[in-house]
Amino acid sequence: MRNLRCLPIILLFWATLFAQESLLQSGPMVGYSEMREVLLWAQTNQPAKISFRYWEAGKRNSAKISDEVNTKKSDAYTAKIPIGLLEPGLVYEYELLINGKVVKRPYPLKFQTQKLWQWREDPPAVKFVIGSCAYVNEPVYDRPGTPYGANYEIFTAIHQKQPEFMIWMGDNTYLREADWFSRSGIL
Repeated sequence: MRNLRCLPIILLFWATLFAQESLLQSGPMVGYSEMREVLLWAQTNQPAKISFRYWEAGKRNSAKISDEVNTKKSDAYTAKIPIGLLEPGLVYEYELLINGKVVKRPYPLKFQTQKLWQWREDPPAVKFVIGSCAYVNEPVYDRPGTPYGANYEIFTAIHQKQPEFMIWMGDNTYLREADWFSRSGIL
């Protein structure tokens, strides 16, 4: 009987833990990376408070927490948070916090600042990809006949190359006819 009294507490704990994960729509992702600053990005599916905890790889005890951003509908529930005062050429690990709770991801979250090499050594070797033209079908809005786009093959191909960055050459946003003249359709 005593175990049954603990059940509501355990269920509430698990519900709270997974509630934050269900708020995550996309990300997190690394935006730009400079010698002393990077941008981290995440998108929720409703208003939420986003922040990041980050630390130099292997030194979690020195973790810092970023500023907190409130996601809102007018910004497609996105948060762009610059992380500054970093050191050049280092790898950092990070975790996403939604409403103050850590959101676990099934892959390591890390970023690297650019190396300070100018006037010191040869430039570092980099591996990058160039791509364009991603159109993912949405059957209810596809044109009649053979649909224009496809699925996510381009992203799988990019991932297989393990680039440090990508140059997207254009045509990165396709709008369906139903979306052409509305902000909500674009977002």
